[in-house]
Formats: sequence, C-alpha cells, structure tokens
Amino acid sequence: MPASPDLPGRALAAAVGNRIRTLRTRAGLGLTALAADSGLGKGTLSELENGRRNPTLDTLFAIATALSIPLSDLLFDGPAEAQGDSVSAVLLGRWEESSEVTEVYRLTIRETRQVSAPHSPGVREIVTVLSGAVETGAANAPVIVSPNETHAFAADVAHVYRGIGGAATALLTMRYPRG
Repeated sequence: MPASPDLPGRALAAAVGNRIRTLRTRAGLGLTALAADSGLGKGTLSELENGRRNPTLDTLFAIATALSIPLSDLLFDGPAEAQGDSVSAVLLGRWEESSEVTEVYRLTIRETRQVSAPHSPGVREIVTVLSGAVETGAANAPVIVSPNETHAFAADVAHVYRGIGGAATALLTMRYPRG
C-alpha cells in the first residue's frame, strides 16, 4: 500500500511536537504554565505536542521565547523550515559560543505585513536582503531595505517583515545572548 501523501507532514508535526514536550519538561513547566507564558492555548499546545497540528513560525517563536531558548532548539530535531503569515524561514546553520547562540536563516518574505512578537531580552536580528525590497525592523520604526543592504535591530520588541512590491529573499542572522 503506498504511503499517504500527508505522511511527511504528520512525521514533521510529530517530531516538532516531541521536541516541544521534551524542552517544556526539561524546563520544569506544565502545559498550563507554558500556555500562560507563551500566550497560546493549552489545547493548542497539547495538539502540537501530540503531532496533531503543524506550528506556524509565530507559534514556534512564542514557545521558544516562553522557554528562553533560540528558535533552532525547537527545529534542531524537527523540521528545518517554518512558515509565518509573511515569512518562510529555512534554518541554514547554528553556532554556539560562550556568550551567545547564532542562527542563520534564508527567508522568503511575501507582501503581507507580519508583526512578530518580541523575543527574549537581548535578542538581535540582522537582515541582509538578497532580492526584492523588505520593510523590517522595530514595529514603531521600520525601514526599507534594498538588495545588498543590511539592517540590524533589537528583536526583543515587536518587529515587522513585509516584502515591498512582491516577494523578497533575505538572510536573517539571529543572535541570542546566553544567561
């Protein structure tokens, strides 16, 4: 009997769900506490942990922020790609140093404006646009970044992503301080 076409999606959902449960348990949190800290529903978290729901990029960031971990900790044993309202992100690499964790993603940014919730204190994002133009930065002071330009900003405040005039591609470097 051929495999169900949805099997890869179910396998990825199960892998990321297991990873969320493992990290939540390691942090000593119950579902209720993680729900309160992340702003997500307890039922949503339960469905994620049991592989019955695929998380969005915003959901993964909410969980990572609540657990005070880099996003890649959730993706490390799970999928290397995540979707948001405007942003599709593929993890390219992760490096750990004594003072910080650095992640690099390749982004596709669509024209829909995405407002991302603040990350943990001290997190910085550095966006280098490869093609197209992008509106990004702190939600109260976004800038337009053109190809071959870079913009760095504090990501521990609400921040935005939007492709200008069509989809854009960019590299995102995220720097998470330790401690």
